[in-house]
Order: sequence, then C-alpha cells, then structure tokens
Amino acid sequence: MPTPFKVVVIEHKYASIEREKAVIHAAGGELISADHLPLPEAVAAAADADGILFRRVPVTADMIRQFRRAKGIVRYGIGIDNVDLAAATAAGIIVGHVPSYCLDEVSTHAIAMLLACIRKLVSTNERMRKGQWDVHRDDPVFRVAGKTLGLVGFGQIGKRVARKLAGWDLRLLASDPYAESVHGVQFVDLPTLCRESDFISLHAPLVMETRHLISHKQFALMKPGVIIVNTARGPVLDTAALLKALDGGTVAQAALDVFEEEPLPLNSPVRAHPRILLTDHMAWYSEESQLELQETAAAEIATICSGRLPGSMANPEVLYKLGRFDEWQPSESARWQLKRLAGRTSVPVSRSES
Repeated sequence: MPTPFKVVVIEHKYASIEREKAVIHAAGGELISADHLPLPEAVAAAADADGILFRRVPVTADMIRQFRRAKGIVRYGIGIDNVDLAAATAAGIIVGHVPSYCLDEVSTHAIAMLLACIRKLVSTNERMRKGQWDVHRDDPVFRVAGKTLGLVGFGQIGKRVARKLAGWDLRLLASDPYAESVHGVQFVDLPTLCRESDFISLHAPLVMETRHLISHKQFALMKPGVIIVNTARGPVLDTAALLKALDGGTVAQAALDVFEEEPLPLNSPVRAHPRILLTDHMAWYSEESQLELQETAAAEIATICSGRLPGSMANPEVLYKLGRFDEWQPSESARWQLKRLAGRTSVPVSRSES
C-alpha cells in the first residue's frame, strides 16, 4: 500500500476538483480544498501538507516558509512566474507545473490572431456594422504567401505553430537558445529574426532572461509594417516599447492574449489602441484542455508526494540540493531546462542530452 499523503489546494476557482480528488485518492493521498478560505488561512491549512496545488495566486517566500512539510508545490498551468523559485529551491521543495497541456489551443489561437490581423477582420467587421462597404479598400491588405514568420521561442507550442503553417508558403524562422532545429524552420539569432520577419509570434517562457525580450532595441531592427502576436507571457513584450512602435509605424498591428498586468487595467492605453487585437488570456482554454490541466496537475503532485520525480519541474536545480539530479528523466516539455542549467556556470550538468 502507498504511504498516505496530504495535498491542500490553496486556490483554484474551478467549478469542481472532483477529478483531482480521484487522481490523488487513487495514489493513496487525501486532497483538501482551502479555496474557500482567505489566503492566509488557506496557507496555514497547508502548513502540514506534503503537497500544495495552486493556480493564479503569487506563491511568495513567506508562504513557502510556512509549507513546513511540503515535498512539492504544483501550479495549474505552464508559466511559473508567480512562484518564488529561489525560495522553493532553498527550502528543498520541487516546483511542478503542466507545460504539456493546451499545445493545440495556444498554437491555434496564435495563428487565429495572426490571420485576423493580416486580413484585418476586426476593423472590417466594425466598419460593416456601421454600414460601410469598401470593396477596393483604403486600408491595404497583403497576401500571406511569400512572407516570413519569426517564432521567438521554439518549444512545443512554437513547433506546433510551425507544423500547422508548414504548407502556407511561408519562410519560417525561429530563435531559441535551448531548442533543436527541425526540418523546414531556419534557426537564427534574435536580431536576425527581428530584421527579416514580416510577422513575429512570441512563444518564450517568462524567465529572468526573457523579461522584456522584445523591447525598444528589437523594435528598432524590425521592418516597417510588422505584425506581432503574443500568446506567451505579458512581460516577454515591453508594452511601452510596443505602443511607441505602433505609433511610429514600425508595427502595423499587434495581437495580445497576455499582458504585463493582469487583469488588464480598464485605463490601459492598450485597450484603446485601434491597431491592437485583444483577448483575455484565453489562448489556453478549451473544455478538453481544462480537464487535461486538472488531471495532470493532480498526477504530478501525487508523483512528488509518493517520493518519485515529476516529468516537468520549474526548478530542476533543487535536485542537486536533494541529491537526486541523476534520477530525473525530464519530459519532452522540460528538456530545455537541462540546456538552461548547462548555461549557468555555477550549476554542473552532466547529462548527455544537455
């Protein structure tokens, strides 16, 4: 029989967590929801938990200090920018996440936003509703074929975008220091991608080195009339620099699903800009991906609490502290972390795949 363990969900806001309960119960654990409690009380309820699940709430160093028994904490989602990873690593706590879900949804959403911008669907729809009819157009539209699409970040979502657009007669560029090239996609450095792309789609994770990865310096390299799409994380793109590039004519249109501050403030200039297409951080969503997320997050925390290592983790360096690095078999979604660790001279990485 597996050793019993306790998992506390400190925040989720889902209609039901019955599937998580079933997954954790099957692994020999107990799941307790503290979602209904004020956050300080929820954190206190997790003080003796072996594992913690959470979704959007920032998990701070102070909170982590209160997780006295925790082996792991797992976030419902791909991004891990709302966790103090350094504090978790110092405490010997594995931080898990779910980088393998919603790949189809986000890649499809990015393409949909890009095509809506290229074909100017939103502005045309608005004119039509006002009674206008402009067959010959005073707002030119250009063809897709023969253009260059640059993918900033070439993980599983970036690869899906490239695969879905493979037959569109586009030149495909990618920039990613941790990814491997694939047939039909040319790998270039970021300055080259910025100079040569007609369309740019962002798919980089938010880590220290990617915050404001696209800012004034990168916009200065771009062609006039470029279209940029961000379905990654808001702070990967410098909002102030984007607005300046839009008003200066470098960027023709932008499509944003993620923002530096979420929810997007009502008075944000981004909301009012006529050449920005907005969606409310919904690229991840489908009924199927929601289910996949909840079940996978539960399975990952159950794995950690059972004494095994998850396929994906946001702080693999914690395994050095735990003396377990050689045990880790990273999932396809997490292999890039090994290359990132290898780039840090203070952290030895001996894996052949790094």
